[in-house]
Amino acid sequence: MLGVHKENSMEEFFHKHLIKFTLIVTLPLWVAWAMADEVVGHTEHGVAITKKDLEVRTIRSSITNVKVIDSRTLRVKTVKAKHYDIELYFCFGIDFAQQFKFDSWGSFTSISRGDKVTPISFGRLGTPCVIKKISEVIPESI
Repeated sequence: MLGVHKENSMEEFFHKHLIKFTLIVTLPLWVAWAMADEVVGHTEHGVAITKKDLEVRTIRSSITNVKVIDSRTLRVKTVKAKHYDIELYFCFGIDFAQQFKFDSWGSFTSISRGDKVTPISFGRLGTPCVIKKISEVIPESI
């Protein structure tokens, strides 16, 4: 009789504290998942390339081609044949724009975060958008 009672108490203890055990075991996995950056490719040596690795502060080359990816992202091509994704915020009407005017704050030859991009549709200037982030695009994903 004593053995049955002890077995039930262990079972009760396990069921009572199951959530705590689960949290202790899975919490490091949840933290790692939340802090992980999206892998977009690998080097020839197998090292992962993340989105954070591809972020750039400034594009120091003339832009030759602009393509709308979605309602807040433009993909630009420079004279040096590099491709960049420009993420914008405070932006409206980008889907209907035929042209874009890049307004750099301090330089005529480069654009960076905080500069403005103005969509031009049907010959009229739209509301200026602000550059939030610039990321280089890996050639395989173009």
